[in-house]
Amino acid sequence: MADLIPTGRTSLVKHGTTELQIQTEYAWRPAPRITTTVQRSGQVVQKIEHNLERPVASIEEKDQVEASIRKQHAEVIDIIQRGSQRITIPPEILREKLKPRPSDEKPYPEPPRLGPVMERLSKLPGQHRVFRLDNEGNFPDAAVSKEFRKMFKSVFKNLHELISVFTEVAGIGFTRESGVIEIERDALYLISSGTEFYILCVQRPDYSVEYEKEIRALLK
Repeated sequence: MADLIPTGRTSLVKHGTTELQIQTEYAWRPAPRITTTVQRSGQVVQKIEHNLERPVASIEEKDQVEASIRKQHAEVIDIIQRGSQRITIPPEILREKLKPRPSDEKPYPEPPRLGPVMERLSKLPGQHRVFRLDNEGNFPDAAVSKEFRKMFKSVFKNLHELISVFTEVAGIGFTRESGVIEIERDALYLISSGTEFYILCVQRPDYSVEYEKEIRALLK
């Protein structure tokens, strides 16, 4: 069922002299929706939500929702780049819904309780810590950046070189190849979801677990 989670989009956009982070993603709890969040220096300044009729339950619907995610994300970027002081989404985008099912189909089953990549990483066995970064390798705030630098000075110094391993993917917004690299065996992993990065620090590993294999599985 993890294969049915649509891929989100993340971009950095200039609005005058201000840099904004735009993130559009799918969520099915508490209600299925596509949400675009506009942040400035880690603070949310605007949120646009597009409700769906039901959770994604097929590959075809996943593709359909991913197309809506790309469209909504691109529209927000376009509005910001045109210098609008107020972000609004055209009604035709908000009216988009999943295609109706044939009336004789059984109701859609409730998807498993899988959250964003951050949440899924946090559920891996063993004692660990997860750091979240944007697609350029920036931490959400100075305090987290300072903490990571103190813990992993050499990794922090070469972080931008490490993330460059995941090449940029052509398309709307700033996306990269997804995947994982093991920085320190059974201890430190750099993970790309395509729209952002995570660093998994395993402090007390469960040696019965193949962490790299588990991480690759949850990215699918």
